[in-house]
Amino acid sequence: MAKQRIFLIGAIILFIFLVLWFTIGCPPFKKCPGTRLSTGPPPPRVILKIVGPWDSEKDWEEIADKFNEYKINDQNEPLDVIVEYETISDQTNYENAVKEMQFEGDGPNIYMLFNSWIPRYKEKLLPLPKEIMSLAQFENTFANVAVDDLTTPDGIIYALPFYIDTPALYYNKDRFFNEGFFRAPETWDEFKNYVERLTIFDKNGNIEKAGAAFGGGSNVNRSQDIIILLAMQNNFGKDDLASLVSFENPGSIAAIKFYTDFADPIKRFYTWNEDWMFSIDAFTQRKTAMMINYSHHLDNVISKTGDTLNFTIAPMPQLDKNYKVNYASYWVPVVPKIAPCRSAAKKTDCYGLAWEFLNFAASKENVKLYLDSTNRAAANLQLAQEQASDFDDARSVFAGQVFTAKSWDHPNDKKSDMVLIEMINSMITKDYNKKKTMQEAIDIAKAEIKSLN
Repeated sequence: MAKQRIFLIGAIILFIFLVLWFTIGCPPFKKCPGTRLSTGPPPPRVILKIVGPWDSEKDWEEIADKFNEYKINDQNEPLDVIVEYETISDQTNYENAVKEMQFEGDGPNIYMLFNSWIPRYKEKLLPLPKEIMSLAQFENTFANVAVDDLTTPDGIIYALPFYIDTPALYYNKDRFFNEGFFRAPETWDEFKNYVERLTIFDKNGNIEKAGAAFGGGSNVNRSQDIIILLAMQNNFGKDDLASLVSFENPGSIAAIKFYTDFADPIKRFYTWNEDWMFSIDAFTQRKTAMMINYSHHLDNVISKTGDTLNFTIAPMPQLDKNYKVNYASYWVPVVPKIAPCRSAAKKTDCYGLAWEFLNFAASKENVKLYLDSTNRAAANLQLAQEQASDFDDARSVFAGQVFTAKSWDHPNDKKSDMVLIEMINSMITKDYNKKKTMQEAIDIAKAEIKSLN
């Protein structure tokens, strides 16, 4: 009898516990077993399609799953949101491919744009709803360069940035130690001295090992960015960065001369010429001690060398260490004005949902998932500071440069890139028929870039 009473009391206690457990949501689980089945039909499914040139679906997967979980459990508007990311592998045809999708009625709800493309796309974009974030909140959250690139003074916000990439100095530690260098050059004057010491010539005066992949055009990765960075540093404090490629001011002209002098055989720091292999190959094959490159080439260097190259990354050299300037290059997700709504619910606002997802994804807590997957430096100032302070993090140097990063107005970047590279090539070539004086090369580049605007 006593056993039956004990069993009955235990059953009653268990029943009360289960009722209370289900009532408060079944902690520590995120939802109770069978809840979805017991509360009627599942929430309607919505598909958000994202298109970009670089990321993979894996890079967005965790944020997408987290957002889907949030929307399913949202009692005001439960939705089963599926985020599909499509990579367009043909980067040269990326813009046309997106336009073709839109023409065929299968355009993305979100697609990635290069930071300098915003001005020529803004009429086709749906800005961030002001109730989601104000301009003041944006300015307090993200890097200054993102404020300049992605917003207008009257409060229009075209994109929420996830990351900012900047070029930094990659260097071969073994080559440095061999010359007694225990740290990287911090200024361009130091850089010249390092290059002179690190460049090795054969008995015929030919470059056997370069001090730096620096001074060339087509054979230096993103040489056009390096030129503009130098011009920015030489024009520090001037508001009109958009006119840098007019090359009509002494600072910009000095930047071009400084860069191309490294390919001039009569200079003491001569280290490069048009006959050299591509800069990344030269660095990974231990043919050059230094190169300037972006963070996304970190994995490239490791892959090409089988992780056998003893190298590290240092901040970009500066003209003046007290007035740092770095170069920003990044892609941002935007919401187009025209996109299909792939929803089982008739009244779904897919445009609003797209912005809700991006705001969710760009938050400090959630964007970490994307940044860790892509190994990039944060556009969020608090996160960038945390990354910069973690010296064991490969992103620390790049994150530290986010605070001083700037960009310039070049909406037709593909053509302006070609013009700048050709300007450099024409100044350093040995071909008499193609060779130009610095002034001739600048005049040609200036006229061609002016015609692009």
